[in-house]
Amino acid sequence: MSEETLGQRIRRLREAKNISQAALARRLDASINAINLLEKNRISNPHWQRLVAIADILGVSLDYLAGRTDEPTPPAPRTRPRPRTAAPVG
Repeated sequence: MSEETLGQRIRRLREAKNISQAALARRLDASINAINLLEKNRISNPHWQRLVAIADILGVSLDYLAGRTDEPTPPAPRTRPRPRTAAPVG
């Protein structure tokens, strides 16, 4: 897995999508200062709901954002086959 920190990964993904810190802050209803501190790893325990929102905005999984995987998007959910239905009686 990557040695990239959470803040570095957020900054890289944000810049790759051409989203300014101010635009990200507006979408999260947060301050620019909060985004700046997050990207500089100065927030030691960011709220999980904010991280989920950032992952959604940046189009990646939360595990990728947190550095738990190097796969940006989660695998597609496996679909379960439709249950068989009984033949109509009559």
